Amino acid sequence: VEGLENLEGLEHPVIFAPNHQSHIDTPVVMRALPPEWRYRVAPAMAKEWFKAHFFPSQHPLGRRIPNSLSYYTASLLYNAFPIPQYEGGARQTIRYIGQLFEEGHSLLIYPEGKRTDYGEIAPFRPGVGMMAAKLGVPVVPVRVEGLDHVLGLRANWPQRGPARVTFGKPMRLEGSNYAQLAAQVREAVIALQPYSEPDPRSVAQ
Repeated sequence: VEGLENLEGLEHPVIFAPNHQSHIDTPVVMRALPPEWRYRVAPAMAKEWFKAHFFPSQHPLGRRIPNSLSYYTASLLYNAFPIPQYEGGARQTIRYIGQLFEEGHSLLIYPEGKRTDYGEIAPFRPGVGMMAAKLGVPVVPVRVEGLDHVLGLRANWPQRGPARVTFGKPMRLEGSNYAQLAAQVREAVIALQPYSEPDPRSVAQ
C-alpha cells in the first residue's frame, strides 16, 4: 500500500476513484484504507450487475437467488449501494450520494464502469466528474495493480499473487465538461506508479 500520506489531513467526504481490474478490487482497496476511513466509505456497485435481483420476473429462480445473495452480501459487508450505469436517474443518484456525504460518508466508485485486464485502464465515464463538480468534494485517484492476475476477467477462482494499491493526491474538479473532468481523474490514476512486480513482502493482505 502506497500513498497513505496523501490522506493525512483530509476529511470526509471524498470520492475514491480507482481503476477496476477484478471483483476483489473493493475488499482490497477497503483493506488498504486506514481504519478511520475504511468504516465510513460506501462503495458504489453497478445496478445492472444485479438485474436478477431488481427485476426478478425477468429471470429464472436459479439466477435470482445467487444474484440476490451477492447483492445482500456486498451491501452488508461493505455498505455498498447500487447506481445505474445506463438507465435514467442521474438526479436521484446525485441526491442519494449527496445525502451520504451529508452524513459524513465517502464514496468509492470505479469510473471505468467495467473491469479491464492486462493492466489497461479504460476511459473514465463522465459520472465521476459530475459528482465531484456538482457536490464540491475532492477526488482521490487510486491505482490498483496486480489484481487482474489474482482474479482476472476469465478466472473463476482467485490465486495468490502480488498486488499494490496506491493513493494519489486529492484533486478538486470544477466546470461543467464532465467528460473532460473524468479524463483528468483518469490521467491522475495513470500517473501513479506504473505497474511492476511488487515486493511480495508488500502484498496487500
